[in-house]
Amino acid sequence: MTQKSELDRRSTGSTFKAISTPNLKSLSIPLPPLPEQDRIVEILDQADALRQQRRNADDLSQRLLPALFNEIFGDGQTNSKGWPLENLQKLGRVVTGSTPPSKKEGMFDGPIPFVTPSDLKETWVNHHRSVTEQGATQSRTVRSGSTFVCCIGATIGKMGKAAHESAFNQQINAIEWFDSSYDSYGLEALKQIKSQIIAGASSTTLPIMNKSTFQALQIPCPPKDLRLKFAKMVAEIEAIYINQAASHSTLETLFQTLLHRAFDGSLTAKWREGEGKELLQEMERQSKS
Repeated sequence: MTQKSELDRRSTGSTFKAISTPNLKSLSIPLPPLPEQDRIVEILDQADALRQQRRNADDLSQRLLPALFNEIFGDGQTNSKGWPLENLQKLGRVVTGSTPPSKKEGMFDGPIPFVTPSDLKETWVNHHRSVTEQGATQSRTVRSGSTFVCCIGATIGKMGKAAHESAFNQQINAIEWFDSSYDSYGLEALKQIKSQIIAGASSTTLPIMNKSTFQALQIPCPPKDLRLKFAKMVAEIEAIYINQAASHSTLETLFQTLLHRAFDGSLTAKWREGEGKELLQEMERQSKS
């Protein structure tokens, strides 16, 4: 990593660059004394253990919503509490997305999120593309809180919730719930029948669940007061998710800083000065937040 510029300098070739084996073998790399190597490994092991601790905490928090749903509403797949069942089309406006024509100017890079299956994170949607207002007229949009479900391809059954008014592509069906008390409940209820969605897709070249089949899916409909109670708890858990995501990002940045210093030979020197210890202490704090 620290020798990248030297490797680039030694590489030759017009179509693509390559470095010969003898040239590579002649490359010198800094090698600290063995006790210092052992100390570097010890520090990085501690840092990596903190990263694993953060991952374990994240995994545990991801189980909170399904457990909470089952506690309040029972098993959504079997409808163990016997709530009334209703088709999706009776509970919301079901919409199949579309993609604005890329050959037309002024379609993309606007203020409106454009959602694709890769953006669906099982909670809030994390979009990577956007459309203009003109582009949105060439697509389809739903309000914030709507549920997205991928209904075509290898990721069929993947879901997410719109954080803003959003456009989306043709691989996705969305439910814009008539009653906003379904915004959080509806997403989790559909997760409960994800296997049913996958199994119900017809398969030719690739699996697909068409709109008519999708909107005929049924979910249990518990009382509104329970849906609102669940929504309030979901908002609190989602705040935890947001905090954890920020901590995870900070933790990875700190680890990469330690890793870089390990390879450039300054880690143990910085450690003796106290800076490396401060980085590790901050990693420990982020792993617990």
